Amino acid sequence: MPDPFQTFDLGPRFDLDEADLHARFIRASQASHPDRHTDPVDQAQAAEHAAEINHAFAVLSDPERRADALLTLLGGPAKDQDKSLPPDLLMDMMETRERLEEAIAKDNRAELDKLRAWAHDQRGAHLKRIADLFAETRDGLPADTAKAIRIELNALRYIQRMLEQMPG
Repeated sequence: MPDPFQTFDLGPRFDLDEADLHARFIRASQASHPDRHTDPVDQAQAAEHAAEINHAFAVLSDPERRADALLTLLGGPAKDQDKSLPPDLLMDMMETRERLEEAIAKDNRAELDKLRAWAHDQRGAHLKRIADLFAETRDGLPADTAKAIRIELNALRYIQRMLEQMPG
């Protein structure tokens, strides 16, 4: 897939204006909609372009996916190249998962709400650190900053998966 930032004529950066991104998505979607073309070849090309637009919007509208795409675009390590984590993350996650399993088994809504709030707070903290690290990269991406961003993204993925697995 093409560079999602180029799809919407945006410079590669983490701090995107969501309203501007959405407006660009709507304009691009309308302009390339396959129903606007009568020729089958044009329709097929428009359908391909529409798929690229949808993919780019999905990537850029999700902060985790946007950060991952930006890091890779700037030459940082991909998630399959570096699985480093903050030092205490695995132990913290194991303890939190134990609390989560116990809360689920006992149908303890108050504890589930606390764990959900904790996970949302952790998610926000990792996203803030990622944003701050990207903000420091105006003149290129130093290797130590790229490594720090990857570690934050890897930790964020753990938190995000926990949130996805929590009962509603």
